[in-house]
This record gives sequence, C-alpha cells and structure tokens, in this order.
Amino acid sequence: MNRAWAWVIFIIAIAAVWVDVPKHQFPFPFDCPGICYRLGSQSTFIEIKTHLGLDLQGGTQLILQLRPDKIPGGTTTSIDDLNTQARVVIERRINSLGVSEPVLESLGSDKILLQLPGVSDLAEAQQIATQQAFLEIKVPDLDANGTPSGTFHSLTPPLTGANLKPTYVVFQSTNSAPVVHFEFGSPDDQRWVQLSKDYLNKPVQITLDGKQISAPNIQNVFTSGTGIIEGGFTAKSATELSTLLNSGALPVPLDIVQSSRVEPTLGQDSVRRSLVAGAIGLLLVALFMILYYRLPGVIAVLALFFYTALTYAIFRLIPVTLTLAGVAGFILSIGMAVDANVLTFERLKEELRNGKTLRVSLDEGRRPSCIRTSRRSSPRSSCSTSAPAR
Repeated sequence: MNRAWAWVIFIIAIAAVWVDVPKHQFPFPFDCPGICYRLGSQSTFIEIKTHLGLDLQGGTQLILQLRPDKIPGGTTTSIDDLNTQARVVIERRINSLGVSEPVLESLGSDKILLQLPGVSDLAEAQQIATQQAFLEIKVPDLDANGTPSGTFHSLTPPLTGANLKPTYVVFQSTNSAPVVHFEFGSPDDQRWVQLSKDYLNKPVQITLDGKQISAPNIQNVFTSGTGIIEGGFTAKSATELSTLLNSGALPVPLDIVQSSRVEPTLGQDSVRRSLVAGAIGLLLVALFMILYYRLPGVIAVLALFFYTALTYAIFRLIPVTLTLAGVAGFILSIGMAVDANVLTFERLKEELRNGKTLRVSLDEGRRPSCIRTSRRSSPRSSCSTSAPAR
C-alpha cells in the first residue's frame, strides 16, 4: 500500500513539473503551449501560463461615470441598479476577451473602477468599457408609391438586440467573408418573420449605437428568427461585434472620468532579481536541512520541492493571478512547510535518544507531543503540537 502511494506521489510530481515548465519559452519538445489533444474531428486547446496581476505586468485603469441623464426618455431605474447592471455587462465583455483577473468595482453609486491587467492599449480598453452596443433593426420610410425613400425609422415597439440568442461568426460560402449569425428569441422571432413579409424586396437597416452597420435587401420571406449581419467585416471585427452583442448593451451611457496606463510596480529586472534571490534562499535552506539532518533532511528537501511544484502548478491551472501580495504569501507558505519539518525532525531525534527504533521514532515524530498525567480517579493525556523542550 505504501509503495502504491509512493508511485501516486511520483506521478503527481512529474505532472506538476510538466505544468510548471514555461512552454512559451521552450517550443521544443512542447509543440503546444498548454494541453492539446484531438479526438476524431474535435480538437481542444487549453493554454497554460502564469497569470500576473496589474502590479506585476502593468495594464490599464479606467474610472467610469454613469450618465443616466443621457438615456433617451429618462429612466426609473435607481442609480445603484444601473451601476450593478453596467458592471455585469462589462464583466461579460472582459471574460469573453480572456483578460485575466480584472478589477471591477463600484466607486460610490455613480462611478466604476476598472483595471485590466496586460491591456496596454487605452483606446481598446475604453471601447470595451464604454461602447453601448445597442443593436436595432429599422425599416425603410416609403413614399406614396411604396418605394423606399432612403431613410429609416424604428418599429413600435423597437426591434432591438435585447432578445437575441448567443451570436457567432460564420464565413459565407460564396466569398468567405466573415458575417455575424444571429437569432431572435420569442416573441421577437415572429416579429422578424413578419417584417420580412411586410418589407419583401426592400432594405432594412441594422444599426449599432445609432450607426448603420448594413442595410441589406430582404430577398425572401424568413421562416425563423435567424439572420446575418454583414458589413465588410474582418474576422477580428466580426468577432468583436459578436462579443459585444453576446455581452448585452450597457443600460446607461458611460463617460470616462480618468484613464491611465499603469506601469508594473516591479520592473522586469527587479522581478528577475527577486526570483534569483528567492532561489538562493531556497537552496540555502535546503543545504542547511541536508547538512544538519542528513538523510531526513534530504527527504524534507524533496518534499519541499514537491510542495512548491504542486502549488505553483495549481496556480497555473486554476488559474490564480499572482500579485505582489500573492507571491509573498506563497513564499511564506514554503517557510511554514520548512518549519513543520524542523519540528518533526527534532521530535524524531528526541525519540531516537530515548532508545526507540527508527520506524517507531518516525511514527512518533509525526504525532503531536503528549504529556501523560494521572489522578487518583483516572489517568488522562494532554497533547500539544508544540516542539518538545530540548
């Protein structure tokens, strides 16, 4: 049984070391910077990398001001509810873009703090945060002969993207141009079908935040609530539009009060020196454990490296974003692991001095120290986890 556990620990250690290797810096033998596998026609890729916080890799910080006074027709929703709804929409957008561990919180009731680690483009960050993403389908104004006049107006009530199912990007078979596929949910799907009947062979206008994306002609009557948005997109711009539509429209316009590029608290040179200093400290601790405790010290050092590799692998897999405080906590946990080994070995030495065998001394060294007391009525044991007096 003990041998089986030893093999399990060995396999876990090998897997942890494999996860810890920076595969972005070593393309060979790692053809894939993560976990890649293919089952038939399906392929999966899970990227493995260390996620750094704003203080270690820099990024962008925005302070956003809610402007309910810019909502057409006003609103009866409270400012606190608008703040919450806006943060939910922004969070959806950020998550879909893969930005790791952003900071998104309220500053009072009418402001939002947004920090985006790793995003250095202020214009990109501002677009992510403030674009309204209000989609609307408008129909043409017709003259007396039923001919489109070139202008468009909203339906009553407006047909918007509020009831869209998740959109996605497809490529047309004719020219391979990327378009955004959409589908209305009920009851807007029936309105979309009816619109195709009412305006057959006429253009309809698709707008985003009041700007025209496209104005295609309806060439046949729709049978479902599906359609496509085409507008000379690139693959990137089509994906960005799909992301905006899937995250939903902001419930209130946002103004940027403050925007800044946040530099890392520690530069690359400082981070490198800190890592070297940490490695030297770890090696000195390992050297002391081996010289002072000999064979038990070697075992303790192996266990310490196993703990370090496994913890760091978990950080990369979950993933956990490392900040200055997080790195300090990680190093502190390693120190606590060393301290536990020191207490165990001191207890082991004491049991050996009392004449016990090595196996018994090992078992006793892993148990709490117990002081046996007796009374006239019945004996009693009290146990302590502190190190025994020497």
